Amino acid sequence: MNQYADPTSESSGPSGPSPSFETLLLRAHPETALIHELGSRLRTLPLPIASWDDLVRKLQDEPVPELLLVPRPGVPCLPDALFPIRDEADLAVKLTATIRTFLRQARAGAGSAALLTLPLHKRLADIAGETTGTGRGSGVFDDGSLLGAERASASDKETRSAWVVTLVLTDCATGQLLPGAWITDWVHTYIFDVNAQFIAVINGGYTAYAVLVMREGYINRRFVLDISMAGTTQYICIDRAV
Repeated sequence: MNQYADPTSESSGPSGPSPSFETLLLRAHPETALIHELGSRLRTLPLPIASWDDLVRKLQDEPVPELLLVPRPGVPCLPDALFPIRDEADLAVKLTATIRTFLRQARAGAGSAALLTLPLHKRLADIAGETTGTGRGSGVFDDGSLLGAERASASDKETRSAWVVTLVLTDCATGQLLPGAWITDWVHTYIFDVNAQFIAVINGGYTAYAVLVMREGYINRRFVLDISMAGTTQYICIDRAV
């Protein structure tokens, strides 16, 4: 059960303390609450976590979180791209990317209704505001394309998977983070966030994907994202214009 979903879990009246700002944020955004709930549990386990099987072993003598319950150990509810989880920073980046990807797929109706037998996927479907199934048109995203992951028909199996790379942009000379830079696939353009990060979600039909990174006062630079980078954080840099 999501500990942040019940507004009565902390009193906001005169008889008790007001909810913390963190709690208010988690209640207001179910996606963030889900990431926090899973991440808070996983970070208590011995790190690194090499694989799903390693995660199952480390949970063997402990209560298994409801969200990670599966019919049997060999049926993972988390993708291979999440592993290995090297440390807490790695967990934060990869888990966020995983949940964002899952939610985009759920909103677009990609995947099998059989997945709803798993608690994690039931929660994802609830957050998405719709159930997943084969009765609807299928595509990874519901708003056009994001770096190659385009809408497609339910018969297009390639769009039912995606791989994720987190990019961190810096100045090549100084190592300074460069938030607010642009990244484009020559069809759509996006912006690196305040932490100079951009999570690229690539259509599973691509093994490589070219992007262009731009920032005022810097030289544009082309990068090729390769499927071997899936699940990793890539530090990339651009040079200041002379």
